Amino acid sequence: MIRMMITAPASGTGKTAVTCGLLALMSKREQNPCAFKCGPDYIDPMFHRSVLGIESHNLDLFLAGENRVREMFARYSHGHEAVICEGVMGYYDGLGGRSAIASPWHLSRILDLPCLLVLRPKGSALTLAAVIRGIARFREDARIAGVILNDCSKGFFDTYGPMLEEESGVPVLGYLPHIEEASFESRHLGLMTAGEIDGLRERIGRIASVMEKSVDMDRLQNIFAAPAEHMAELHVGVAPHIHVSAETDSPSKARIAVARDEAFSFIYTESLDAMRDAGAELLFFSPLRDRTLPEEADGLYLPGGYPELYLKIPSG
Repeated sequence: MIRMMITAPASGTGKTAVTCGLLALMSKREQNPCAFKCGPDYIDPMFHRSVLGIESHNLDLFLAGENRVREMFARYSHGHEAVICEGVMGYYDGLGGRSAIASPWHLSRILDLPCLLVLRPKGSALTLAAVIRGIARFREDARIAGVILNDCSKGFFDTYGPMLEEESGVPVLGYLPHIEEASFESRHLGLMTAGEIDGLRERIGRIASVMEKSVDMDRLQNIFAAPAEHMAELHVGVAPHIHVSAETDSPSKARIAVARDEAFSFIYTESLDAMRDAGAELLFFSPLRDRTLPEEADGLYLPGGYPELYLKIPSG
């Protein structure tokens, strides 16, 4: 099995573009990849889902705790040959920015995930080796296993890549050159949602095609491969998943109306699964298109999103 954390020194370094490119490449290799996101983030999993056609899952050590995160990782990675978890912010950035608790580093240790560091080399050369070594040695068991240079020319990579590897001691596995498709639009709360970006699948396909030539995928997969028995060890002590079927006729079963459309799209799949596991039946509806709630609903769940973008203000 291939498993890795994609991380970086900071936000805006290109983690999402690299993650989506690798997911697409692993899908092309028929490795049945799945994706996760470190922390409470709704938008990046939408990008993962646009590549894979299946849900991506959040692993939040603050909201869920270590044992629950291990359980979710085991549950949602089962049966997949490749697992990619996209980090958040900088590698060591955790609670309040003053702690590594709930950071990508913390999650990588809990799940025993080696990490692929994404760096932008603009305006730097040998100093990049110091950055790599610093991140790789800042904490014990840092788990930095490889580097990809983002927004990097072939000339820079050919000239400085071997030096960076020698000086840092970390394999430099390739680069992603500057291409317009890898620059995803942002707004005040982060990236535009996947559904708002025209031709997203084609853009990610272009990223994957470029990375297929610019990244040493065979070397990358050798470095990030784990034997099946190693992954089985992560599942030891994980509580079995107990599912209460929504088909039961139990009169105590709750029916929950769940808003889901372009305006209400910030939904954790794990939250829906938790309601189903507790015996609830979920009734999806669209506040943008449906004039009424589902009649049989006992409760209502309004998730987050950008409803203000769809508000129609009467003229006059």
